Amino acid sequence: MPDVLIPNLDDVNKTAFCIPFNPDGMSLVLAERLPPSSFTDRDLENGCELRFQAYKVAWKKCLDRVQEIIHELQSASAHSVVKEVKTSYNNPLPGLPYAELPVISLINPSLGISFLTSIMPLLESQESVASPVDQVHCLVIHLYPADFPNIMVGMKSIIAGFMDNTDLERGNHKPATSLANYDVKLLAAWHKALVKTSGTPSNLVIVLHDFEQFDPAVMQDVFHIFSAHVKELPVVFLLSMSSPSTNYLNDTYSRATMALLRVRKFAPPSGSTFFCPTFEPDIMVGPIVLEYIQDHFTRYNSFADAILTILQVSLTSYTEVYPLAVLVHDTPSLDILSDPGSSEFVNSLAIRLKLPFANANHENTRQKPFTPAEIRTITKKLHNARKNYHSRYNGIRMAFTLMVHIQTYLEDQGYKGLDWSGDRKPGSEPKWTNLFKPMLNVMHGDVQPYIKSLSLIVRKSKRKELQDLLQILHSFFEANSEVEDISKDRTKVVSWKTGLRSVGNDTGSLSEIAVPFSEWLTEYLSSRLRPLEDCELWDVWYTGHTPFSSELLNPSIRASMMSGLLRPHDFAVDFSIPLKEPPPEKAIWELPDTSILFKRYLDSGRMINVYDWFESFKTVLDTQREKIQDLQVQEPATPKKRRGQKSKMQPVEKQETPKAMTAEEEEKWNLEVQARFVRALHELDYLGFIKHTGRKADHVLRTYFDVGDAE
Repeated sequence: MPDVLIPNLDDVNKTAFCIPFNPDGMSLVLAERLPPSSFTDRDLENGCELRFQAYKVAWKKCLDRVQEIIHELQSASAHSVVKEVKTSYNNPLPGLPYAELPVISLINPSLGISFLTSIMPLLESQESVASPVDQVHCLVIHLYPADFPNIMVGMKSIIAGFMDNTDLERGNHKPATSLANYDVKLLAAWHKALVKTSGTPSNLVIVLHDFEQFDPAVMQDVFHIFSAHVKELPVVFLLSMSSPSTNYLNDTYSRATMALLRVRKFAPPSGSTFFCPTFEPDIMVGPIVLEYIQDHFTRYNSFADAILTILQVSLTSYTEVYPLAVLVHDTPSLDILSDPGSSEFVNSLAIRLKLPFANANHENTRQKPFTPAEIRTITKKLHNARKNYHSRYNGIRMAFTLMVHIQTYLEDQGYKGLDWSGDRKPGSEPKWTNLFKPMLNVMHGDVQPYIKSLSLIVRKSKRKELQDLLQILHSFFEANSEVEDISKDRTKVVSWKTGLRSVGNDTGSLSEIAVPFSEWLTEYLSSRLRPLEDCELWDVWYTGHTPFSSELLNPSIRASMMSGLLRPHDFAVDFSIPLKEPPPEKAIWELPDTSILFKRYLDSGRMINVYDWFESFKTVLDTQREKIQDLQVQEPATPKKRRGQKSKMQPVEKQETPKAMTAEEEEKWNLEVQARFVRALHELDYLGFIKHTGRKADHVLRTYFDVGDAE
């Protein structure tokens, strides 16, 4: 029995759910259903499924690498936050008139909810360790703005959150002698018993999500209450704030409240871009997409989820519209390519490979199936193209990494070099986050100025600098010894290192090593830093200068809604049938009810009389009914096979013209028209096109004007 898809509508991490249309009332089976291809004349029979599988593999590899980088970025900050939480009560400042309440503020977590997710396991870990800091246990509760409508409910949420999450027995007490469930003294007594039972100190951590949404008046009272009991209750407030402003607390809360708090602010690491030269994606995004990511990240959305979304949408749209995307990882089998239905696909591939047996005029004539020998030739050429592309990409990756190492050394020596790394401190690791512009120049093929500058620097290097540069190259080649054809370059570097020991320190003697070294470096970088577009079939593995359609990420809601109402049939096209020309314009009676009513909506003024609107709507539906009846009359009945029938094409009698409706049928039709009108009216009301007014009960106000741009 197939698995039934039961969506979890309570999942707070999902903002939308897809409910498939199921007209037959059958069970919703979990299955991957893909839209038909819009280039069926050049696609494989199961091209949609093959491209989708290629996309899933490519996206998983990309997602795993990005998540690994995000984890590395947030790991150090997460440990800093945990250390601050556990040491909040270790070293109080002496001489204060009162103890301060520890408050830790997480400002603008660009890494999203994953940053808090990485902190929680470290806080809640109960493993025994040698470090005195880590021996402090933390009891964590998570609260949200809805838990603090007022001070009484807020205190009750805090106290109940801690007491319900432990196994400590409360004992039996008379109601008259028990403390109220919102009294902070109840929490203090419970914590004292907890420490006595466990024998280990415990900090009470209160995580407040979306802190900007909390009522400042309520939170001000909460801070005052816990500030008066700091010596009894080691409470630490952890504030998760999405606002980029670092002064939210100072701008919102009074000075008297802020004087009670010891605020520590943490901002997760973020950067406009990052670049990893050791990663080889299955599908490399081009510079245009990267520039869009850079602009979107810096101007609109600085969360890591935005980068993931853009990358995923880019890969999805690219593999969806490009038929050769099925070749990303491997080549289809001989049986698939030999199928007559794959002839057009194989022919388009042969044209790209410039093979002599390709049919360049296949659009005018039907392509004949290729022979097995021809398909083997195509497969061999495709294998070479894939190998050459990956070789070119690895060459670019290694050459660019080598340039970065040389640039890093020059900066450590006090030289400006290529002016890439900006604020990198001397002696630190290369700062890949500042290499966005050089990386784009490499992808565009504009690298000759960089190569000439490095060549000139090497040519004018001193003995010590020349020796260090040769050692950098030798270490780099040793670390990449598995790369093909690297032994020849490594041998040259070793010979220059050996020859440098025997030459003098004068300029003429050093030039015997520096000049050939400079010439070799120029040739090495120039031969490898060539555009990927020079490779055969490069667009299978590289998006190139394909622009990113921002409408896929942030569509215009108004334009899409207007287009859908004015031209609904354009959104219901069967893409399995190739369109030779645009579909003809539909008459108004051929449109759905909501579109008919919207057409009449556009013909009205600012205020619409509902009765007149209904009459115009009814006129169109009457025309629609007459047209449908005429089509039914003109359509001949399909001849059926009967016993004793001599011919399949016997004359069929023409149906009679339908009679006029009776009074009962007329009444039913009027009720149907009214119901369809009310339903369409409610849909337009739901979409926000009309506004009700109290002045005239039978009138509504029109809210949308100037729709010519959507027509």
